[in-house]
Parts: sequence; C-alpha cells; structure tokens
Amino acid sequence: MSEQLPAPDFDAQNYARPNQNWICGHACEGNACRQGPDANGRCRATAECKPALQIQPGETKGRWICTRSGGACVSGPLPDGSCCRPIAKCSPVPTLRIWRGRVTLAVVAASCAGLLILLGSPPWRNRFISPGEISRAHSGEAFAALFATNHFKENCQACHVAGNSGPHGIMQAALHAEPGMLDLKKLVQARAAEPTAIDEACLKCHAGRNFHQPNAPPISCSFCHAEHQGRVMAATTDANCIFCHGDAAKLANAKAESGKRKAETSQIPLIHHFAEDHPQFRFVTQKWRDPDTLKFNHALHLTGATMPKLPGGEKLDCAFCHQPDVTGALMKPVAFEKNCRVCHSLQFDPGTPQLTLPHGSAEFVTAFLRSLPKQYLNLAMKENAADANGFAVEKIANLRTLFGSGEELEQRVFFSTATAGPAAQIGTVSGSTRAFFPGCAYCHEVKSGAGDLPRITRPVQAERWLAPAKFTHAKHANIACAQCHDAVHSKDTADVILPAKETCAACHNPRAGVADSCATCHSFHPPQTAAR
Repeated sequence: MSEQLPAPDFDAQNYARPNQNWICGHACEGNACRQGPDANGRCRATAECKPALQIQPGETKGRWICTRSGGACVSGPLPDGSCCRPIAKCSPVPTLRIWRGRVTLAVVAASCAGLLILLGSPPWRNRFISPGEISRAHSGEAFAALFATNHFKENCQACHVAGNSGPHGIMQAALHAEPGMLDLKKLVQARAAEPTAIDEACLKCHAGRNFHQPNAPPISCSFCHAEHQGRVMAATTDANCIFCHGDAAKLANAKAESGKRKAETSQIPLIHHFAEDHPQFRFVTQKWRDPDTLKFNHALHLTGATMPKLPGGEKLDCAFCHQPDVTGALMKPVAFEKNCRVCHSLQFDPGTPQLTLPHGSAEFVTAFLRSLPKQYLNLAMKENAADANGFAVEKIANLRTLFGSGEELEQRVFFSTATAGPAAQIGTVSGSTRAFFPGCAYCHEVKSGAGDLPRITRPVQAERWLAPAKFTHAKHANIACAQCHDAVHSKDTADVILPAKETCAACHNPRAGVADSCATCHSFHPPQTAAR
C-alpha cells in the first residue's frame, strides 16, 4: 500500500504540529520564518538567507552570492558576507499543546490540594489554610478561655464564622459571601475599610470601644489592625489615618451622614503631615484660660529681684516645684508643704516666728487662732521657758496691741491681701512699712461662709490639658523647660503655658528625624472618660 499523500493545498511550513510547543510570532501575519522558535520558546530568526562564498578558477577573493529560496534578492549580500535582508525578531507564541499541559497541571495540583485539605487531619489542615501566625493578643490563654469549646487550636471560630464548621461549612460561607465571588459589579464598587461581618466578632471582646470623633465614618477593625502578621500585631501607620483625614470628600460625607450642618465641615481637619497641615492646637485657637482660683505669678517667682534664695543658696527655678512622677510622663502636683512653705512660712506673730499657722483647712486655722493661749503655752514648755504662763500672757497682750481683738486678727489672717503696712517716719526716712504678714486671700479665693467660718476655694491643678494627645516628659528630659513653656512672661494664673504647634513641629518633622506619625500623639480609641 502506498503512503497517503497530503492535500494539494497543504503548507508544511504553516502547519502547527502537535509536538511543537511554540510557533513563530509572525505566523498570524502569514510570514512565519522557516527556522521557527527553539524548544525553550526563543526566536532563532536571523536573515532571509545565509550567503555563500563562490570562488571561480583563477580568483583569489571570490564573491558572495545570495542563497535565498525562490530566487536571489536584487541587492545581494553585503560586502562582509551578511544578508542584506535581516528578519525582525518575534515573540514566539505557545501552542495549544503547551496550554493543554498548563491547564492539566493546574487541575492536577488543585485536585491534590483539595484532597489534602479535605482528607487531612484538622490541625494540619488548619495550618495549611492559615494565612499566617496569629498575634499573642488573639492566641494566648486568656483569649482561648473565651472560646474553650472550639477544638481548633488557633481558635479560628472566634473570629471566622465558618472556622469550626468543617469543609462543608467553609464552602457554604465562601459561596454565600457578600459580595459573592462572581458578583463583579459589587466587587468593583466595594469601598476599602468598609465594615465586614468579621467586625461583629471583634465586638464580642472589644465592646463599647470609643472613637476619636462621634461622627467618624465606620471603619473596619482589620483595616487598621491586621492579623496573621506575626506574634506582635502590626502598629497602625499614617496611611490608616490619611485614608480619612487626607480625603476632603470623605470628611465632608462624614459630616453630612452625621446630620451636622455643612458649614461645620471645615471643623474636620484635612491632615497629611504634622509639620505641614496639622491644625493649631485648640488651646491656642480657642484661647483657653486656666480656671484655677489660686493667685500665682510665674514671672515674679522666676525673675523677681525680691525673691529670697532657697535654703541652699540656689535661685528658684522650674525644677524646684515641678518634679516628674514615678513614670516620668507627668508632673507631680505642687504641694504647699514641699514647695511653698520654704518661702511662705505662714508666720502671723512678728515676735514669735517659730509659731506658724496650719495650712489646708479653714476649720484648722480658726481652731488654732481661737486656742492661741494654749498654743503659746505649748511653745513655752517646748522651749523650756522659766514662766510658761507669763510667756503666754505676754504674747497675747502683744497681739492685742498689734491687732486689737481676736476677731480682727482672724479677719486679717483670712482676708488681708496687703503686703505693705501704714506709712511711718523713722528719722529722715519715711514710707510704707512692711505688713506683718499677708493673709490667706493673698494667694487664695476667700469668701464669707455660713456663720463666722470663711470658705477658701481649693486650688485645682490640671493634670493634663490636651487629654486626647499622648505626651511624656520622660522623652523630653534633655530639653530646657523654657524652650516649651514661656513661664518667665506669665503674670496671670489663667495663662495656659503650653507650647504651640510650631514649637513641637520644630523637632517633630522628617528633617529633624524625630517621630511625627499620627500614632505618636494620638489614639483612635481614647479612654472611655477623659478629663481635661
């Protein structure tokens, strides 16, 4: 039997043989090269022919002739023997054979993976499908105790609804997800950071979490707190904050959705970087005033020429009154006994400086003044006076000479603000004398109370003015107090001596190399109750 011949119109050059993995990239144009790609899919095209050197008898150099099939070209070979008609390189295309192989390999791999997942033991299967290690906060003993009935070691069910429902439940959850895998329109229109069903699981433990603004748009927990990233949950970045604060449209929508007037939209700051467009601090723009009734003059205490020296001869400075607490973050409250009594001794009898008034309670002061005979008698016994009774009688008589009655002494102790006494003439020098002592009203707000007992308003020291912001003095210990607090020019207690934004931005900027991220000072979840 003779071999079957091909059809008359069969072109062996353009036939895609099943055993070929690649075809020439010019095949679709009908200009496939004769060499074709190699086995690795690289183009081997060079030129239309490979010129041959022809040497006639009697010649020494010879000449190059074209060997192109179908007839020599008009131009002929170049003088160096190369073809004058090079073929442009192409990008070989995989044939149906190689695509069949790829699809077959993918199906086999997917089938093997599916069998391993479905037929494998639960712990191994769970590790196989897990996207990464869970943080300590969501995998420790305390967290596991909340979901003791879950037999998955990683406690997947705690956050994922189908985490403990087996392969069938996982497939059902995937097929009924919203938006679905094939719902392309919803997938395209889905907004980033939008709350999902998994956020409901977060609220099982993190119930009642505050947001930094009541009208903040709803944000998915996992947008800022990404899980499966290691034993320590990744910290939030500026990109999380700029997602809202860097988009004017989002901020406007947040105002509109919260029912606020559009005129208030400008109150939400548009922020990208602290040193650039962060707004000025509120205590500056709103001109906050300290409501404390205590009368205190920082400028006088720091620069006054009449201020006495401290017992060690040092000059009064900020650090004498303002001492950091054990954490170094805040300052201890200023206390009279520790910080003020060294200069303000509360003496009331010029002739008996060792006897001083108590501090801290109007009731104690009144009781002390009304028991002065006994106070002098106790002092005489303490100093071993020869005649204790005579000492007490003499002192009471001197007080009557200076102040008149005991009622007048009480009034002066509580309500006098004078530091100078009446004018006096001593020789050729005249002028005001120094007052015996300034009363409680010199520093405190004193009001007449019920009956004969005055009321002294207790001073209030603000622990932290900018409560939503995080600040610690420990990290600023190498900076002079006056660099941030302009106390030498403050003469009024109501002055809020805090640094403005420009003072902080001088260091907290990329050029200075000091941290300036949003999380450096702010927390998206402030405490439930934050006092100013």
